[in-house]
Order: sequence, then structure tokens, then C-alpha cells
Amino acid sequence: MEELLSKTDLVQLASKYVSLTKKGNNYWACCPFHHEKTPSFQISPDKQLYYCHGCHEGGNAITFIKKIENIESGEAIKLLAEAAHMTIPEYQGDKKYFDLKKKRERLSTLMREAAMHYHENLSTDAAAAARAYIEQRQITSMVNKFGLGYSVGRTEILDFLKTKGYTYREMKEAGIAEQSGDSYYDVFMNRLIIPIINPYGGVIAFGGRILDKNTKFAKYRNSCQTVLFDKSKVLFALNLVKKKKQRENLDSIIVTEGYMDAISLYKAGFDNTVASMGTSLTFEQARQLKNYCNKIYISYDGDGAGQKATLRGLDILESVGLNVRVVPLSGGMDPDDVIKTSGAEGYRQLLDKAVTLTTFKINNLAEKYDFDDPDEKSKFAVEAIKIIKKLDNPVEQEEYLGLIHKLTGYSMAILYKQAQVDRVEPETPKEIQKEEEVNKSDSLTIAQDFILASLINAKPYADFSEEIFTYLSNDAQRQIYDLAIEKYKNGYSVQSLFNRGSPEIEDYLKSMIGYEFTNTDDKRKFDECVNLIKRKSLERQKEQLGEEYEKTKEHDILNQINAIELQLRQMKKSGGL
Repeated sequence: MEELLSKTDLVQLASKYVSLTKKGNNYWACCPFHHEKTPSFQISPDKQLYYCHGCHEGGNAITFIKKIENIESGEAIKLLAEAAHMTIPEYQGDKKYFDLKKKRERLSTLMREAAMHYHENLSTDAAAAARAYIEQRQITSMVNKFGLGYSVGRTEILDFLKTKGYTYREMKEAGIAEQSGDSYYDVFMNRLIIPIINPYGGVIAFGGRILDKNTKFAKYRNSCQTVLFDKSKVLFALNLVKKKKQRENLDSIIVTEGYMDAISLYKAGFDNTVASMGTSLTFEQARQLKNYCNKIYISYDGDGAGQKATLRGLDILESVGLNVRVVPLSGGMDPDDVIKTSGAEGYRQLLDKAVTLTTFKINNLAEKYDFDDPDEKSKFAVEAIKIIKKLDNPVEQEEYLGLIHKLTGYSMAILYKQAQVDRVEPETPKEIQKEEEVNKSDSLTIAQDFILASLINAKPYADFSEEIFTYLSNDAQRQIYDLAIEKYKNGYSVQSLFNRGSPEIEDYLKSMIGYEFTNTDDKRKFDECVNLIKRKSLERQKEQLGEEYEKTKEHDILNQINAIELQLRQMKKSGGL
């Protein structure tokens, strides 16, 4: 691991994703993990570490590629090792990692075998209904591009995978099989199969479309969550968009609600389309989209459910800095309906008419009110102005006030006045005072963080002989302390710590490594913080013992309290308080 990190230039790696500017010894950029206008994302070439002072993301080259590509640690290591022309390093002694890696590789192979067999099934007599459906949807030419297939009966695919050496348990772990009593069955039986492929070309899940109109089962079914598949982190057809970006410049991406819409648009020439598979967009999906381009067209169905899903995803997309446009689909139509009725040109015209995020929100809000009723109309104006007030740019605010003016007929003067009423009031002195009190009471946490950050970063004044383990408040702090001591004893690099700590403390570890020290931090401050946490710990013990003594009146407890008081007096006498 150390060799891999030493051969990977984090500055060069990050420059493929963000625009870096050198200031002093460090490089700065707008953070790729959250939306910001002022750069707070910092890379230290000396440490080969990054840290965002805004969202507090931080780490080494492995955590960077893992986060920005939305992949597991093993995949990130593999990518970096290949770039560095190295044999893939392993996590020495980490049995849990080895077992998970082995399982993922095994299930990945199983899914590839299953996808190929499903695809072959599509040409059999049993798949006549599936082929007829494909012809009716006019996507026959897309069968090979998307690897479409068919599941024949209850156990056919399971029997096939058995001949390949896979167990029923593995099939269930892959999301293909379920158990009923003592037997197993294919969860996609008698469905059209749509493979779901990750950006690296691996089949990670399946979607199944039922063909029997009279069935009681759901029309579409996706794989359940597995070690390979988490639908909140996956976008259907993103693998094809990635290939397109590798060939040419990618100006925008169209996001549909379902994979059949994506396939239909792809066939019509819109090969920059992905699908969220019927789920509301998540932050992970939004960040993946931003890796490819900044302009997103949302093209969800025109029915009520589609519009609600659109609203849920809009703010998430905007939060990562994407330029969002909403394609106007009305009358319950979906993108496939538009292609069939108006062709590619008709859909292209809808893209040209796509509205901004704020316009969509206002128009969507307007549909909920009756403008013939004066009370309803005024309520709409008040609620619409609340949407506008969230915008930072005064010019944008005025533009959308003009839209409300056109919808309601209210004068701009009245709307301006209402906008001022909605202004967020500044904090009162009482609120500020309350915040200051909270900050003062947090002195213990501040002292503990400074000590741990000093130890982790091996500051010259950090005293590793100080025994502070018992004075730390929680398990996360104790783990950080152990990592600092381990690093000190074994000479580990600071960037390697991200792959040694548990996932539960990753965020805290980032903040400690990226801690903002001052020019005045020194040995005296370190010692004062050590004495502070010792005193606070003793005082806390004394208080707890006091409460216990009031209940039991045991003489031994009183002796313990006296001993603690003696320690506190000695610390004060020696200048430790």
C-alpha cells in the first residue's frame, strides 16, 4: 500500500477531475464533492493528501478515486495500481477484505454468465412473447447494445448456473434466486431481462419486465441490494455514456425515470441518456453525473408520480453544482411516447423548451392553486416568492419575480415588497450569546481534537510519551489515538492511515489529518490541552462518584473522591490547572 501511494501523484490524479491552482506550497480547487463558489478543496503535495475545508472530505489517492468514481476500495486500488504499472497490492492480514474481494469476484463472474445465458434465451421458442414486446417497443436494434435477454420458467437459469459450479446460496447473494421452502426459484422468471452494468462494464444487477398483462405481479422488478448492487448509487446506461465521453466532448446528459425510456431515447439518437430506474435521484448519483458534465436534462414521466420524483431530485442535482433543465412532458406522456408520436425531432424540440429548475418549481406550484380565487392566488405568490428568496443572485431573483408577475398580474412593486417581508432576519444578541455559551462548554472537545491532530500529524511539539488514552471521551477518539501511536512506532505515512482505520471513524480521521493549525501552536498549548482533558476527566469521575455516594453512603467511594481531590490539588500546585 505504501509503495502504491508513493508512486501515485495526487495532484496529477486530481487534476483530471478538477481545475487546480497553486497557492504557496499547496494546490486549491472548488470541491468536486459539494457545490461551492470559492475554492476550499486543498491538496498538500508534501503529504499527498487532500482536504476540503467546506464539506470536510479528505484522504489520500485511494479515498479520492474511491469517492469520485463511487467504487469500492479494492476497485480504487486496482485502478491506481494499473496506472502506476504495479502488481495489485493486497491488504496484508485483512481477512475480511480478502473474503469480500473473493466474494465480489465470484459473484461478478456469476452475473456475467447469467447475463449471457439470458441473452441466448431470447432467441428460443419460449421467448416469443419477449421478442414480440421488443418489436412493439421498436427497439429490436438495441437488443445486442443493451444485452437484453429472457428468463425461461422458474428454475432454468438456476439449473444452468448449477452446471457452472455455482451454489444456490451464491445465486441468492447475487440477487437472482429466492428460496421457497426447500426449493429455489428465479426471481425474474418469465420476464424480459435488462442487464444493469456499472461504468467499468461489469453486470451488477438485472431489471425484469413482466409480459403477462393479467398477472398480479409488479410490471418491473429490479435486483435486490447485494454486495455488487445498490440502486441508490447506480444509473442505468452510465457505462455507455462513459464510452461516449471517452470518444467525444459530452455537453449534457438526459436522465429518464426508467430503463425502457432510456433505451428508446438511445435508439432515437440520444446516446447521452441514463435512467434512475424509478427511484428519486440521490446525492451519489448526482455526483456521478457531475463527473461527466455539468448540464442535466430531467425527463421524467408527465404523470403525478413522475413530477413528484422530479421535485425530489432537483435540489440534490443543484446541490452538487449541476445546471438543471426540466423537459416539459404533459398529459401523462413519457419519453418513449414522444419518440413514437413525434419522433426524434419532436423530442429535440422539447429539449429546446426545457425550463430552469426554479421555473419548473414555480410552474409546478402554480398547478396547485386556483387563480380565479383571490385568496388562492395570493397564497401562491407568497409561496413562490419563498422559492425565489433561496437564490443568491439578485438578477435571478428579479427575473423570477417577473414570472410571478406574469402568472398572477400582481405589480412588481407589490412583489418586491413581499420579497422584503420574507427576508431572513439576522440573529438576535440573545441567539449569539447562546451560541457563545455552547462554544465555551465545548472546550474539552476542542482540546482533545488539538491533541489528536498534533499526534496524527506528528507535530514537533507532540509528546507521544503522554498517556492520554483513558482521558478520551469516546471510541472514535481512542481509535485515532491508537492509529497515531501505531504510525509513530512503525513509521507509517499519514496518507496510509485511511486504509488502516475502520470505516466508522473515516470522517473523524479526515478532520484530524486536515486540522487547521495556527502559527502559534506550540508545546505549551499541547501541554495545556493535555492538562485540561485530565482535569475534566477527573472532575467528571468525582461528580459521578459523588452521585453514587449520595445513594449508597459507602466509605470506600468517599476515599476515591478524596484521592481525586488530592490529584486535582497537586495538578493545580504544579501549574497544570
